[in-house]
Amino acid sequence: MNAIVLLTDFGHQDPFVGIMKGVILSHAPRATMIDLCHGIPPQDVSAAALVLRTSVEYFPKNSLFVVVVDPGVGTKRRIIWARTKRCSFLAPDNGVLSWLPEKIIECRQVSNEKLFLTSNSQTFHGRDRFAPVAASLSKGLFASSLGPKVSDRLIVPFPFPKRGRHSFVGEVLSFDHFGNAITNLPSSEIPPRAHVVHRGRDLGPLKTHYAEAARSTRMAVAGSAGLVELSAREGDYASVTRARRGDPVHVRFRP
Repeated sequence: MNAIVLLTDFGHQDPFVGIMKGVILSHAPRATMIDLCHGIPPQDVSAAALVLRTSVEYFPKNSLFVVVVDPGVGTKRRIIWARTKRCSFLAPDNGVLSWLPEKIIECRQVSNEKLFLTSNSQTFHGRDRFAPVAASLSKGLFASSLGPKVSDRLIVPFPFPKRGRHSFVGEVLSFDHFGNAITNLPSSEIPPRAHVVHRGRDLGPLKTHYAEAARSTRMAVAGSAGLVELSAREGDYASVTRARRGDPVHVRFRP
């Protein structure tokens, strides 16, 4: 039985995550579930897409990722199932699967209502649709039983940085729990002596770890996801600088 990996914006103050797990275990008592994250900012599809992009490769092959970050719940938006060579995904058709590290090779609309709970709320599809479908898939349900193939899923392009002759221009994509600003700049492509600049402040060359700078110093770090992070050692960079998603981040270097 393959692992079910849960990614939601439900938080932990409400019973929603627990209820989803209860439904899954009611239908598939031997299911293995992994909590990837439930702290996605509410309705933040891009933040969830980034988490998937930087996390999927670390999970067992054939894992099923169940993504419930769904500002369109109750509307005509579709639920889709998709698979890559490594894993499969159950998610709303809102672009959240756009930034996966591998190409999607099959996608289907989940339209077989026989798989849903009879208590079919229009505000809690995580419980009534995603959870029972995930349980059925974990027990070996054929994907063809879900519904027809989809070729027009919503795709939101990844915001790759712009490259100049002696510079990169990237942007802030998201923030983590510590207040680090995650950018779209690949750390592996930043020259050793290049300087990272945010809001007119030179953060210096890229650091390899947080303790490489003095306490409270603002800096740019090569993050664990392979992306440049803007950080303040033992501080909250986002709060200190009032950084915002979409802020431009410049990398300047000499030839």
